[in-house]
Amino acid sequence: MTASWKTVYEGQHEGRAVTVRESNDGTFKVLTKQTVHDEGIAYQDGHTFVHVSPASVGEQVESEVNSRESLREALKELHFTPNSVDTICQGLA
Repeated sequence: MTASWKTVYEGQHEGRAVTVRESNDGTFKVLTKQTVHDEGIAYQDGHTFVHVSPASVGEQVESEVNSRESLREALKELHFTPNSVDTICQGLA
């Protein structure tokens, strides 16, 4: 079965657009532009999975996580401030 995605958040934070999509299986994707060169990460800790694609400054970057809780971690890995992380997570539809 193919995942079906819906946009649950769109906004501007720290000079860049942020889109959060949720799939029908409860995973999330974050789409934004990278502000620093980042090698990307992928890790799993118990049920928490976070993946951030490698990207250079100004490139589109995508992060995929498996829960709302791990969404916070992904946003931190994407170099958003704690205030922006809180605003994005609280704004989810």
